[in-house]
Amino acid sequence: MINKFQAFIQKHQLFNQGTPVLVACSGGLDSMVLLDVLCALKYPVAIAHCNFQLRGIESEGDEEFIRVYASQKNIPFYATRFDTTQIKQELNLSTQMAARVLRYDWFEKVRKEIGAHVIVTAHHLDDQLETVLLNLTRGTGLKGLSAMQPTNGNITRPLLEFTKEDLMRYAQSNNIEFREDSSNATDDYQRNLIRHQVVTALKQINPSLQNTFGDFVGYMRDYNELLKSYIELLKKKCYSEKKGIVEIKFGFIKSHNAGRTILFHLLDDFGFNNTQSDLIFDTFIQAKESGQQFYSASHRLVIDRKSLFIIQKDIKRNDYLSIEKISNQITFNNYKIQCSIVPIHELNAKTSPRYAYLDMDLLEFPLMLRYYKEGDYFYPFGMSKPKTPDKVGKKKISKFFKDEKFHQFDKENTAMLFSGERLVWLVGYRIDDRLKVSSKTKRVLKMVLLDEESAS
Repeated sequence: MINKFQAFIQKHQLFNQGTPVLVACSGGLDSMVLLDVLCALKYPVAIAHCNFQLRGIESEGDEEFIRVYASQKNIPFYATRFDTTQIKQELNLSTQMAARVLRYDWFEKVRKEIGAHVIVTAHHLDDQLETVLLNLTRGTGLKGLSAMQPTNGNITRPLLEFTKEDLMRYAQSNNIEFREDSSNATDDYQRNLIRHQVVTALKQINPSLQNTFGDFVGYMRDYNELLKSYIELLKKKCYSEKKGIVEIKFGFIKSHNAGRTILFHLLDDFGFNNTQSDLIFDTFIQAKESGQQFYSASHRLVIDRKSLFIIQKDIKRNDYLSIEKISNQITFNNYKIQCSIVPIHELNAKTSPRYAYLDMDLLEFPLMLRYYKEGDYFYPFGMSKPKTPDKVGKKKISKFFKDEKFHQFDKENTAMLFSGERLVWLVGYRIDDRLKVSSKTKRVLKMVLLDEESAS
């Protein structure tokens, strides 16, 4: 077993010999075998144990058992306790899900504190089978059928090719002591129900279930890698990102026979689940009014005309910036604006919406940068009335947004420069006619909106 274990680590490049690792240890068969094998191979290990206080004196016994083991083996030991019952109620999660969130957050905290390379868990082939069956009951895709990966971020699983029977044989041959978790004998949890009822029935059909399942997981893992490669190719046809806003053009997705599945994989990176993805797809197909919004834990999605726009939720930004005097560069959230005051006879104007030329002597300080508010308006330069070409009409910003086909996130994130009560520049789009450079202008405030490359 030790040779196979080491070969698996090397094959998947989980960690290097001599690299400190943090072992997640419950005190049960799986994690105690994992510890023994790592020590036999002389990996420097530390032990992390979570006491969820769910089994009374039994939980206390698990913690003490590992503490004594660590002391005898001279292994660094870290333990914590959670009031899991209370926390699961606060988070509105199941007991198992609450325990999962708590332990992995804490494991990562300890890993960073002690400088361990990875967190090592004792998940094995039987766990893989249960995971896939559980995912199937929830309507999984290829990703769920691929089960757990040997590595996921800072988490590694070097026992995935071993069955529970393999671990038991190793423990018996090497006289390894371990603790029995009484909750594993009940069917109170979904995973236990699958283990005791479903897997038992499947083994009656196929006594070699674990072996054939190991091959199946390998196939699914390869198919999933092929799928990810194909999705990256499809992204070139319908996916773009600019200034932190992702746009997915729906025309290509709608025309593709597998459009619904493509959309799910594109949205999966942003935390949207299969149910949400289907609802977004159906909403777009039904051609409902633009502006409908959907939320994942981390992102917000808006349907706007022929595209989906996605942005990270809760991005911290300043609501406004007061400018007392002109400096060489103004920074306002993701905006960087280069400024200079130029005598009129030295002005070499460029016709680009990134440039604004304002009559310096007409400006009222302090200037202010902020975002759109209901009722904002301006007199857009270059938009004269047909019957009175020498006059520029007043226009609401909301109407300008509509005419220029701004999507929702552009409306929310387009900055506006104010001089007193007057909106003088819709940054990156249009200046106000009232402060334009004229024959009476002596000094010009030249402002240039820098792109990301110029700003860096």
